[in-house]
Amino acid sequence: MGKINKAISFLKGRRFDKESNIIYKLPYGKIPKANHAGAEGEIKEAIDFGHEEVKKILVKFISHHKERQVPRLEELKRYYMAENNIKYREPKRDPYRADNRIASDFAKFITVFNRGVVIGNPIKYAGDDLVLEELDEFNLRVNEHHHNQLMCNDCFMYGRAYEQTYRNEYAEEWIAKLDVMETFVVYDESIGQGSLFAVHYYDLEYLNKTYTNVEVYTNDGRTLLYECEGSDFEHMQLKNETLESQGNYFDAVTITEWRNNEERTSDFEAVLDIIDAYDLSQSELANFQQDSTDAYLVIEGNPATMQKKDGKPGTGTLKEMREARMLILGDPTVSPDGKVGPAPKAYYLIKEYDSTGAEAYKKRLVADILRFTFLIDFTDENLGGNNTGIGMRFKGWGNDNMRKTKERLIEKAIKRRIRLLGYSWSLSKGMEHDKLYQDINDITIQFTPNIPQNDTEIMTIVQGLDAVVSNKTVYAMAAKLTGVSPDEEGKRIKEERKDLFSGNGYVFKKQTGEVIDDEVVENG
Repeated sequence: MGKINKAISFLKGRRFDKESNIIYKLPYGKIPKANHAGAEGEIKEAIDFGHEEVKKILVKFISHHKERQVPRLEELKRYYMAENNIKYREPKRDPYRADNRIASDFAKFITVFNRGVVIGNPIKYAGDDLVLEELDEFNLRVNEHHHNQLMCNDCFMYGRAYEQTYRNEYAEEWIAKLDVMETFVVYDESIGQGSLFAVHYYDLEYLNKTYTNVEVYTNDGRTLLYECEGSDFEHMQLKNETLESQGNYFDAVTITEWRNNEERTSDFEAVLDIIDAYDLSQSELANFQQDSTDAYLVIEGNPATMQKKDGKPGTGTLKEMREARMLILGDPTVSPDGKVGPAPKAYYLIKEYDSTGAEAYKKRLVADILRFTFLIDFTDENLGGNNTGIGMRFKGWGNDNMRKTKERLIEKAIKRRIRLLGYSWSLSKGMEHDKLYQDINDITIQFTPNIPQNDTEIMTIVQGLDAVVSNKTVYAMAAKLTGVSPDEEGKRIKEERKDLFSGNGYVFKKQTGEVIDDEVVENG
C-alpha cells in the first residue's frame, strides 16, 4: 500500500482518475502474429511477443495500470484497513485547537459481511460422476473453500480479483490468488471479451537493487518472463519463454478475472463520501469534547485578579489559584464617583452542543451507508424481534438481489477454472477432451447463503409438503435444517428401510404403518 506524503482533498472534487477502472482491450486482427507450437505439438498462429510493436503495447498497459489504476486500488485497500481520508486531511489552522482524526471501519464490515453471506458455506457441485470425482480431489488438495473466500474478499473489496491456475513441481493442478495491484488481463474486442493475455508484474530486491519481473500469460499457453531494473519497463528484457509442451497444460490464458459486478466496483465504493462524512462527524465530536475540557476561563468584572502586588499586570495570582484548585474573586469595583461595578464572575468559554441533532445526523449517515450498500439496517430496533418470515425477507430483499448477481459472476469465473482444469486432465489423464468439455459445461454450481433462518418455519413447510410433492423436493427443503444433501438423505432412508424389512427385529405394515414383531409374522 503506497504511502501518503501530502494532504488529501477531503470531501470535494473527483475521487478517482476517470481511467482508473477501464477494461483493457485490443483489436486482435491488428496485432502482429507468428506461428508457435501448441500443447500437443500442433503449429498455430498466435501473438508475436517478440515483435517490437507488441513490446510497446505491453509497456503502455503496464505503465497505465501502475500510474492510473493502482492508486484507486490502494485507496480502496486503505479504507479496508481503516486508513480513511480523514487521517490525511489538511490540519487545522489553529494549533491550540483539538484536531482528532477518527476513522471508521465500515469498508471492512461491508466486505466481510457480504463475503460471509455469499461464500460462508462451501460451494456444492453436481454433474458427471467422473468429473466430480476429479474435481473433489482437486478441491480437497487446494483447500478450495478457503481459496474462494480469499478471492471473494479481494473481489468485493476492489471490484475484481485474479486467480492463476497452474501445475506445481509435482505435476499437480493448483490455484493461487494474485495481487490485484500487480495483475491485469487484456481482452479482445469481441462481445464475449476473450482473454488475449494477462500480465503479472512485481518487484524483487537483491543486493540493494530493485528488479521488476513481468510475467506474461498468453492465450496459446505460453508464459514469458521479462525483467528490468526498477520500473524501467522501456528496457525490460525477455529472460525465458515456457511452451505448453514444457509444462503448461492449459493452452489458454491461465489467469482468470473475477468480477464483483459489470462495473468492477467495490462493495463500498459508492459510499466512500458518506463514510468520510461519518468520520468527520465523529472526529468533530471528539474535538468538541476535548476543546470543552481545555476551554478558556473568562474572569469578568475583576481586573485586579490579574495584578501583581505592586499593581502591575501579571499572571502570578492565577497560577497560585490554579495550583490551589481555588478561584478567589474580589469585590465589585467602585468608581471615583461612587458607582459600584458589576459583581465579578468566572465561566468557561464553550460552544453549545446540539447532542440530539448530532446523534440524528450520525444515525442518518449510518442508515444511508447500509441502505446504499444493500445491507440490512442493523440499527433497526425491530431486527431480530418477533417478525414474520415475509417481513424479514423484505428487509433483506436488496441484499438478496445483490447476492444473486454476485453468485452468477462467481459461477462464471469458477466454470472457467474448471475448463482450464479439464484441458489439463485431458492431457495428463487421457480423458476424451470433447466429452469432458461437455460434461464440465453441464456441471451445476450451488451456493448456500449463510444467513439466519427460522428453523420452526422450515420444519412446518417440510411437514406441509409431505405427500404433496416428490420426496426429493422434501429432502431438499429439509437439507436447510439437516445439512444433508437430498441424494444422501434418500440413500439413508433406503438403508433404514432395507434394515427394517430384512429381519432386524421389526417389520412395517405398508398400509397402516403398524409395527409387529418378527415372530408373530413367522407364526402366521
